[in-house]
Parts: sequence; C-alpha cells; structure tokens
Amino acid sequence: MKHLTPADREALAVRLDQLKRQAQEELRDARPNVERSALAAEHEVRTRVDEAEAERMDDVHNAEIAVDRARLFEIEQAQQRMAEGLYGICAKCGEEIPRERLLAQPMAIRCAACQAAAETMHRR
Repeated sequence: MKHLTPADREALAVRLDQLKRQAQEELRDARPNVERSALAAEHEVRTRVDEAEAERMDDVHNAEIAVDRARLFEIEQAQQRMAEGLYGICAKCGEEIPRERLLAQPMAIRCAACQAAAETMHRR
C-alpha cells in the first residue's frame, strides 16, 4: 500500500463502506420481495404461461441476490486486505495495483495485466 497516500486509503475505505452498505440494503430489500411473491403465488389461479413467467422472474431475482452476495463478499475481502496491510497488492504477481485502478475498482485483487490474463484463461 506504499503507493497509496493516507488520503487515498481513507477515500478507498469510505468507498468500500458505502459499497458494503449499498449491497446490504439491496439484499435486505430483496428478502421481502421473495416472501411476498411466494405468498401471492399460493393464492393465484395460474396458467402454465403464468407459472413459467413466475419461475423466470424468480430465477432472475435469485440471480440478482447471488450477484449482491458475491459483491458483498468481495467488498468484505477488500476490507480484510486493507486491515491486514495487503490491500492494493496483486494476488497473482505481487506487484502494486495502480492507484487509478483501485479508485475505479476498489475491490480489485489483481493488476490490469493479471486480470486480463485471468479473463483470457476463464474464456477458454
């Protein structure tokens, strides 16, 4: 983290806290929608088309919840790395992640080159 100024570290810590609160709120807001749609589904007369649409909507909603949970996990991992003094160090090559990358993507775990290589490997 030597490449980050104290002001950078503070700004990034604040940004991570904001992102964490946002993810937690989205997860909290999603819970009543799941319960409400389940209760409504029990009392409706439905066609197969209605059932298929409801199932599709449930799948979309569950996917959104999974994305929010993954994002919350990434944020918490970034906060943990910050607490341990490992924040801003590429998990792959051990080099410093550029300040600009961290400001744009505070949860980044790899430098741009290693991230590109990881994405290329993932596509294969």
